[in-house]
Amino acid sequence: MTKKYWKSSLALIVAGVFISLFLSACSSNEEGTNKGAKPSESAASPAATDQTEPKERGQISVSIYDRGTVPAEEGNMEENRWSKWINENGPVDVDFMSVPRWESQQKFNVMFASKAAPDLIMEYDTAYRNQLYNQKLIMPIDKLVEEHSTNYKAMLEKYPALRKVGTKDDGQLYEIARVIGLQPNHALFIRADWLEALKLEVPQTTEELFAVAKAFKENDPDQNGAADTYGMALSYISGMIVDYMHGSVFTIFEKQPWYPNDKDELVHDWTRVKTAFEFKKKLFDAGLVDRDFLTDSKGEKAKQDFINGKLGIWGTTVGDFASYETLKKNNPNAQIKIIALPESPNGQFSPVLYNPIQSVGVINVMAKNPEAVMEYVDFMLEPATKKVFDFGIEGEHHTVVNGCPKVNDSEEVKKQLGYKADFMMLFSTDFEDKCSDWWNYNESNATPMQLEYKELRYDAVEAYVNEARPNPALTSSEHMPVIPQDLQINQQNGFKAVEDALTKSIISGSSYTVDKAIEDAKAAWGKANGDKIDQWYADWYTANKSTAFLMDDMYELSQDIFFRK
Repeated sequence: MTKKYWKSSLALIVAGVFISLFLSACSSNEEGTNKGAKPSESAASPAATDQTEPKERGQISVSIYDRGTVPAEEGNMEENRWSKWINENGPVDVDFMSVPRWESQQKFNVMFASKAAPDLIMEYDTAYRNQLYNQKLIMPIDKLVEEHSTNYKAMLEKYPALRKVGTKDDGQLYEIARVIGLQPNHALFIRADWLEALKLEVPQTTEELFAVAKAFKENDPDQNGAADTYGMALSYISGMIVDYMHGSVFTIFEKQPWYPNDKDELVHDWTRVKTAFEFKKKLFDAGLVDRDFLTDSKGEKAKQDFINGKLGIWGTTVGDFASYETLKKNNPNAQIKIIALPESPNGQFSPVLYNPIQSVGVINVMAKNPEAVMEYVDFMLEPATKKVFDFGIEGEHHTVVNGCPKVNDSEEVKKQLGYKADFMMLFSTDFEDKCSDWWNYNESNATPMQLEYKELRYDAVEAYVNEARPNPALTSSEHMPVIPQDLQINQQNGFKAVEDALTKSIISGSSYTVDKAIEDAKAAWGKANGDKIDQWYADWYTANKSTAFLMDDMYELSQDIFFRK
């Protein structure tokens, strides 16, 4: 007690001396800047000497994905130049807690079990965030946003869809989301110079697509005198595009076999998946695709075939400029088109679109200072903060050319900027920014090849962001409801059995047809409680279709900025 008493007394004495010196300095400074003032005018009044207690700087913890991409000289995902910048420039002290990107949920579970989970949990996975909600491990944030937010509150007012996406079934707002805008994600590339060499038109139907793929395989489109080309790819994204082309959202990434019928009832439609796999089998049986496509699980073999000039029709992400650039370097005469998906027997559709409103964060119910968490969120939403993370520090990572930052093209700068993306999860697309993103490329800030690719991206927007050729999914997979836990294993097992049967049909020739595969798939689905699963989704749709964030809502978020002007 005595030791504490003397420490307290000493602290008061030191504080008193400091305040006295401070007031003296202030008085001297005021006199120096107000010459000729009377003493009574320059002397501080009793009210002026009242000291308002400064606001204590908040302390929070925030999760950050660790992808193993931080160079050793930069530190790690918890302590590096960007985490330091946030702490030096932001309104709160942030303890970043890294979680392995592909094992984040396991790490979060351990953290929650030990009561060490971060205050702000940054996680893309919808199912996991819903799990945290069901376990009452996250807090509603309606009042927090209303009373303590500026930037995020303004975003909710500007984009009401953010609230629609972030609200749970109890009617309260839980999730922090960002606006990306409706853009194409996947695209179908075709060698336009091969079409010209063989005097072929861009295919408009799946029958014409098959004929073009056959010509690309058999008619020496690169005119090198060798039978060394494939007509079309089926692995990874290319296979998904064939599914979407037939209106089927039963793919390696997404499994949504339910579609509204004419009565606006959600039903399990087996016809779409059947026609998609019939087309895949037709391509395989004709030898127009790589026969080992099933082992090319990430599409790397197909990518190499394309950039090396051995593949005529290929599906990839629309932002894959690197593959385009490599192809053009390998073959400067190569010409590429991004084409609308050809019409199938089920109609004409478009491939995967970016989720225009993406939930990315929730607040731990045990957070001691949620107001400070909201301060951090608002700080990260400041345009000045986004500019730093988009381009780095002026003079260090970029220079300003014609009013816009131009990132320095050095290996050192690439290392320093290369791992910062996961700090940017809260960032929305700034549609009014004249310097960021591909649609603002011009002769002063982009290479001729980047400008070429800009036009291809506009082609993709015009081909795929079009309700006349709709994305066939009910909604983005990130907005699909999470089925009750007692049916989840049934659903996983049922989907696997269906996928196994259909995949087997592609490579089995006449010994195992798609018709037989569908018959077996239906039986397997029934054994996996499929009827009950189908009914659950049908009931969910009936009860929630007026409030859920569905594909129609996504199209409403299409931005004119993405279209060619």
